[in-house]
Amino acid sequence: MIRRLAFLAAALAATALTASAQTPPALVVDSPNFRPVPIAVADFLAEGDDAAAAEATAVVRGDLALSGFFQVLDPKGFLADPGEGLSASTVKFARWADVGADGLARARVHRDGADLAADFVLFEVRAGRESLRTALRASEPRALGHRIADAIVAQYTREPGMFSSHIATVRRGGGIWDLVLLDVDGRSPRVVLSEKNILMTPAWKPDGSEILLTSWRSGRPEIWSFRLSDRTFRRAVPVTNAMGGVWSPDGKRIAFTATEGSNSDVWVVNADGSSPRKVTREPALDLSPSWSPDGKRLAFVSDRAGTPQIYLVDAEGNGSPRRLTFQGNYNQTPQWSPRGDLLAFTGRDERKVFDVFVVAVDGGKITRITQDQGRTNEEPSWSPNGRLLVFKTDRGGTPALVISDPRGDRQTVVGAGQGELTAPVWGPVRR
Repeated sequence: MIRRLAFLAAALAATALTASAQTPPALVVDSPNFRPVPIAVADFLAEGDDAAAAEATAVVRGDLALSGFFQVLDPKGFLADPGEGLSASTVKFARWADVGADGLARARVHRDGADLAADFVLFEVRAGRESLRTALRASEPRALGHRIADAIVAQYTREPGMFSSHIATVRRGGGIWDLVLLDVDGRSPRVVLSEKNILMTPAWKPDGSEILLTSWRSGRPEIWSFRLSDRTFRRAVPVTNAMGGVWSPDGKRIAFTATEGSNSDVWVVNADGSSPRKVTREPALDLSPSWSPDGKRLAFVSDRAGTPQIYLVDAEGNGSPRRLTFQGNYNQTPQWSPRGDLLAFTGRDERKVFDVFVVAVDGGKITRITQDQGRTNEEPSWSPNGRLLVFKTDRGGTPALVISDPRGDRQTVVGAGQGELTAPVWGPVRR
């Protein structure tokens, strides 16, 4: 109890420091001179649960490496005493500097009732001082590790972390379609819905409480909503032959595609199912809508010019759509970045190979993310902070997912060996 009170007192004393001069300048990840920050994550100290502390430590190291913001130093090279404490006076900063660390993360993990808790401190090695001190808790070691990693990312970038979110994906096999939730690192798969009917195109509600799906449970495609809290499944859109529903950023509307005969259009409906209305009316295939972060525009795919291309349109259908992509002859699955400046999409080249691309909303400049990395890289989705992408791949001959930065410089395969995963979509951070 005395030690815990002492830690709380130190945390209160550190608050003013971490909010003022002790806070290092924010990482400018978009800078052309950006270099990952060398950081050491010391083995977390344990009070009665060594395995939980070790697992949380491993999760933090993995998350920071996956982010691309950090160079996570190999613990085999650490020179400092592993028993160093959580105050600057107990840390031999010179030994951490000798292994090249700019940042040092330390924590003490303990049980607190049914939860796992951590007293966490982040140090600036070269300044020899702490920059963040906080207490975090979660239900299990992996969740605790993700929260610590998010705290580190937020401290360095001044942006929310993304590791306390989940990726929803559809796994199919043996005549069964499963809705699966994965941790961002592709681990801890949890099947939340299994159907003998086709499931497609999951899409998160902005508050993370529900997931839209295209379902064939009535014998034709319809848009249904799956609520995670009680696992109930309800029809969300009162339009038949509807697919690919996506919530608006404020959760008040749903955009989707509906087919009438040989023609498909983009529609918008209120979230309660009222007032469905067409946004596009061209005699063409218009499909796969994606909302802009401000909810004012939709990106979608249309073959109105002869081949599938990406277009932008006012979300109320006012004015004429603007064509965004002119390179390639088969572009699809647009996904608008939460930052508003980029769209990720899938493109098929002349070899019938699918790859992931990013296009600037203003100017139309295209960046190729994947090339010669299997025959299929497709269905990209953005992290909540717009700093990373997830997409499906067949590289290595095994279905898996990839976490990539928006330039394709850093790509990590996750979720391999879990069956055929399709349509991954990155969910919001839920606390």
